[in-house]
Amino acid sequence: MQPETPRSSTACYRCYKRKVKCSREKPCRSCRLANRDCQYPVRERNVTVPESYLRNLEARVAQGRSAEQPASSNPHSHPHPPLTPVEGRLESAVEIPARSIGVQLSDPLVEDPTSEVFVSGLKRLRSPTSLLGVADFVTPIGVASSPVAEEPQVQRQAYEYYQLNHDTSNTPCSFKLPPYPYALLLYERFNIFVGHDWHWFRKGTFRRRLDLAYKDPRAKELKDRMWLCRLLIVLALGESYNSESAPEVRLGDGDEDEYDGPGRAGMGLGEGGGKGAGRRVPGTEFFEQALTLLQVRHEDPSIDQVEALNLAAFYSYSLNRKKAAYMYAGLSFRMASILKLHKPSPPSTPLLESEHRKRIWWTTYCIDRMTCTEMGLPPALQVHRVEQSYPDDSALLPADRAEFYDAETHTTQVQLAFIHADICENMKSIRKGDTMDVDVGDLTRPILQRLEEVRAGLPVHMSFDVEDGMPLAMKHMPDRSLASLYQRYHQCFVLLLRPLFLKQISYLLAGDTIKAYQEDLRFLTNTCLRAARTNLKIIIDLRSCDRMTRFGFWESLHLFSALMILSLATSVNTRWPHTFTEKPDDRTTYETAKSLLNEMIAAGNLGSKGHGQMLAEVEAFQTGLFGAHANGFDMGSAGWDVDGWIETLLAS
Repeated sequence: MQPETPRSSTACYRCYKRKVKCSREKPCRSCRLANRDCQYPVRERNVTVPESYLRNLEARVAQGRSAEQPASSNPHSHPHPPLTPVEGRLESAVEIPARSIGVQLSDPLVEDPTSEVFVSGLKRLRSPTSLLGVADFVTPIGVASSPVAEEPQVQRQAYEYYQLNHDTSNTPCSFKLPPYPYALLLYERFNIFVGHDWHWFRKGTFRRRLDLAYKDPRAKELKDRMWLCRLLIVLALGESYNSESAPEVRLGDGDEDEYDGPGRAGMGLGEGGGKGAGRRVPGTEFFEQALTLLQVRHEDPSIDQVEALNLAAFYSYSLNRKKAAYMYAGLSFRMASILKLHKPSPPSTPLLESEHRKRIWWTTYCIDRMTCTEMGLPPALQVHRVEQSYPDDSALLPADRAEFYDAETHTTQVQLAFIHADICENMKSIRKGDTMDVDVGDLTRPILQRLEEVRAGLPVHMSFDVEDGMPLAMKHMPDRSLASLYQRYHQCFVLLLRPLFLKQISYLLAGDTIKAYQEDLRFLTNTCLRAARTNLKIIIDLRSCDRMTRFGFWESLHLFSALMILSLATSVNTRWPHTFTEKPDDRTTYETAKSLLNEMIAAGNLGSKGHGQMLAEVEAFQTGLFGAHANGFDMGSAGWDVDGWIETLLAS
């Protein structure tokens, strides 16, 4: 008689997965008949541990972590003022009770209700230590969105989903890449104008793939649709910044005014759009080809897709497609969140990959902020929920550093995005109250201090006095990244202080000169005017050295915002002399900058067309407003809605 086959108290893995009855033999009947390997889960034995031993372990772990904290900090990793949420949270960590050290990197965005977290909690109940509270010390239930708590205790289970033909199908398409010299020219224009501002991709790898695609027709790069998509959008952006391409002439009904001047945009009349509405923006052919390759794998997100969506969002502004840019940025942000780019990489991640993920996240965050602000909608993630640190290449090998642009420039752009977010919140607070009564100064001073800290924290090679325009050394730089950065920096002053600017004008219109000429108010409004004037001079100098972006939406927006402030200041000084500090060349600056806006409109920039229309309305409005009465203005006059006027300018 054969000995009885040992039986298990649980089903084997195979039977459990197939949801069939298991004989619980070793091997079980089902696996034996199928000639398959039969394995059972190993049951852990319950071991009694003295509570004093566990308490000693707790104390040793807490002491070890507190001892490691100073050694892990890098004094060179954050040379700028502590403006990031992660730095603020780390500074306050000393107040966290000892039982929470190591799991409080940040609070979760929401209480994690997923089944994985619940099952993970149940599994911990098998251990006697959980009954003594030690399991809560290691990873409390509900903090699965923390990278510390999620590894390795909470493991997300791979789930099955129905695959669609759309997931794997690649619609046949064909297109011609431009000649190699022209492709290099467009790639160089991309680098000069926007390549340094954010991290779009690994630049060294991208350039090598570009060269290989042209040198080897059978290269795998020519089969990688997502890389080709990114290449085409880069070429589209480069062409939109290229002023050296051949002009295009279209002959049709009425040959007058058919010449389009520099650029590939042709002249013509679009349906219902007036002159210039039907022009083709440079780069649109490349962009439309790229969109045929932009097949988003929703169930299989990747950093490559995030990069492509960021580029698509940015170029969409060249076409004044604000809603499309918002959609691309939103999808990019969701993908980045799924890939956990907003969280610090695990310690095992190579430094090169960790820095790449970090910078892609910050680029995605900044583009999301830009598109949401322009649409007047809330961002996908509030700044205080961000956990990543600033870009930092100090620990990278020289060969790896070649994959990135300047870390300080990227960091400053991120800091300005933080400040811009707070400015938008302030504007929201101002609009909710009475513009005449809200103490806007109290809302502006902390942000002014932060702006000054950012400026003081710039390294020597980035610090310039640009109040009278770009100095010679800045003009001779190989790219315009600093010019773009200084524009965004001064635009923050304009956005922050123009409510005070309008508040002072309101006092003057009401005849209340005592309030209008308060020392603090005049200082802040003149700071706004000075920032606007500086931006105009920067853009004028960019035009003189062929670095102005004729199809750049943000350059046009900065141009319009500054022109509006300088126009209002000039008109007010005509009526109330010496209210604002003028410079002798202000009128020349205004007219020159306005001609640049008109040049962008004539080139076919639809964003500039809208800005030009608003500027014309401001000029017409203030002509009637400031010339209406000689001795004060009746705020209740039926002819002028001052509150509505202020609200309109605040929203523009």
